[in-house]
Amino acid sequence: MKTLFFNLIFLSIISFNLIGQKKEKINYSADELKFKRVNKEPVRKLKYNVVFTQGETEIKCDSANFYNRRNILEAFGKIIITNSDSSVIVAEKLTYDGESKTAKLRDNVIYKKGDEQIKTNNLDYFIDMKMGIFFDNGELNDEINTLSSRNGIFYGDQDLSIFYDNVKLIGENYVLLSDSMTYNSISKEAITFGFTKIQSEDSIIIESDGGLFKQETNYSKLNSSKVETKQYILEGDIINFDDENSIYYASKNVKLKIKESDYYVYGDEGIYSKENNTTKIFGNTLLKKIIENDTFYLSSDTILAVDKENEIQNLFAYKNVKFYKNNFIGKSDSILFNINDSLIKMYNDPIIWNQNNQITSDTISFKLISNKVEQMNLLKNSFIISKDSLGNFNQIKGRNMLATFSDENYLKTIDVNGNGETIYFGLNEESNSILGLNYIVCSDLKLNFENNEINNIIFYKNPIAKMIPPHEIKEKDLYIKSFEWREEDKPKISDVVYYFRKKIYLRNDSKIKN
Repeated sequence: MKTLFFNLIFLSIISFNLIGQKKEKINYSADELKFKRVNKEPVRKLKYNVVFTQGETEIKCDSANFYNRRNILEAFGKIIITNSDSSVIVAEKLTYDGESKTAKLRDNVIYKKGDEQIKTNNLDYFIDMKMGIFFDNGELNDEINTLSSRNGIFYGDQDLSIFYDNVKLIGENYVLLSDSMTYNSISKEAITFGFTKIQSEDSIIIESDGGLFKQETNYSKLNSSKVETKQYILEGDIINFDDENSIYYASKNVKLKIKESDYYVYGDEGIYSKENNTTKIFGNTLLKKIIENDTFYLSSDTILAVDKENEIQNLFAYKNVKFYKNNFIGKSDSILFNINDSLIKMYNDPIIWNQNNQITSDTISFKLISNKVEQMNLLKNSFIISKDSLGNFNQIKGRNMLATFSDENYLKTIDVNGNGETIYFGLNEESNSILGLNYIVCSDLKLNFENNEINNIIFYKNPIAKMIPPHEIKEKDLYIKSFEWREEDKPKISDVVYYFRKKIYLRNDSKIKN
């Protein structure tokens, strides 16, 4: 279809140019001239130092047949055409129509103008329009590029060329392939149409649906593009390249896939810096980590991917971080993901909701592997609150804590290290009533859970414990200092993925309750 389009343009230009064109005499000279008839038509056969002129065009060749009545000549040998625009064309065979001023050149054809050179075996050149069309492969060379295609058109007076069918551009540090392309040999601007692929010397592969390349300023703008490195795949509706500063800028429907991992990042915009080895995604960002029978979703203002030693080792999400996974929900100011060991660290007011538990600390770190939360570390000001069936709050407080989880992501054990303090309510399940409130202070202690409820407690280092009967429980006994139940802060799935609900397929999306 593209080939037909370019050919229709070409034919329309030719037809328009031929209207009203005046006949212009062809003059000639040669060392040897003979008159013959071929099929009853008179032919002038010229040899040695043959020269034809028509207007400002000069044609030199070794030998020629000139059909005077039709104003047509056939040239052979070393053919040289010199035009008024200082362009020169050489070939081994030529058929020239003096009426239309059309030169059909064949075999080892070379068009030269300034620093530009076009090589082909088949070229039709239109003198007045200073336009050429090549077919069955052609190649353009200038001071920085080599450009080839199966077919093409060039305009000598505009320094513009159109290439189509298997277009290939070899630049200083990259190779570009495309369906079709326009190229300005002065400004060094190339515009591609259809599928475009770029392979750079640093193994970066770029695919797009066409784009603009400004080689003088090292700037490019690509449509519906994909950038692939050894570490990731970056996609966007539009990608701008600032090669001068080694920065790639993506916008609209941006997607980042971390290779050799199950992490995907989405956003409105993205910036990749070769120099800093970082990729920043911002604007309605969403991180998706696919795990067994579930998906971990996270949103934030910005997500930063850091490349070290030719692999992305860390993802850093910051400002307004929220994440959602079945029975494992959280928020914080910032989160660090270590890709290699699946370690996740939460900073600045982190909070996690797990089953009926609320977990807070200055810093929280854990691993999320195969749909299971590995042991969780709580550093400084650790606090775990769980709400029982009667609405009472069981509480565990300490300096640092180490929590383990069952395969179903229920609390299994909690080790409290330093400043241990706990409140938990004994319940009579038959009568659905409180048996009493247990208050314990101990520097270090360990809690074992069964079915997400405290089964037993092991005390270390001089524990202080008391059991308060139901009728003696006062308001001040219900809460440990710094208690804060933050149920209203708990994100919903819609809070995390709302913006992308129509753009990406969420696993089991129809089953998610908001």
